[in-house]
Amino acid sequence: MKRDRGAAMIELALILPILIMLLVGIISFGRAYSAQLSIAGSAREGARVLALGGTYTAVDAAVNGTKGGADVTSISKTPCPANSTGSSTSFATVVVHASFSFDIPFVPLGTRTFSASASMRCGL
Repeated sequence: MKRDRGAAMIELALILPILIMLLVGIISFGRAYSAQLSIAGSAREGARVLALGGTYTAVDAAVNGTKGGADVTSISKTPCPANSTGSSTSFATVVVHASFSFDIPFVPLGTRTFSASASMRCGL
């Protein structure tokens, strides 16, 4: 019985780093999913502004105002064609690219680029 006194502490010392890595990984992937949802929402908001005839500056402001914690790297815009208000075949499109850095200890995933696109019918 006396020889087993330190066994639990050694087992904990061996397992604890793995459990902490797993916990940090779950949190990091949750943050990545949240960033993807944020840029999808910001692309949707930018497409709405562009479809209603907003300027590129207004689209940038709408995207950056709704991006959440995502680090937006670029915004691509395809405006409505001229005289297409109310047309059912004309769409304004916004594509948002963002970078995300995973910080899981001892797992070098690095930085990933997420992208989201949204289209809205012109003039609605």
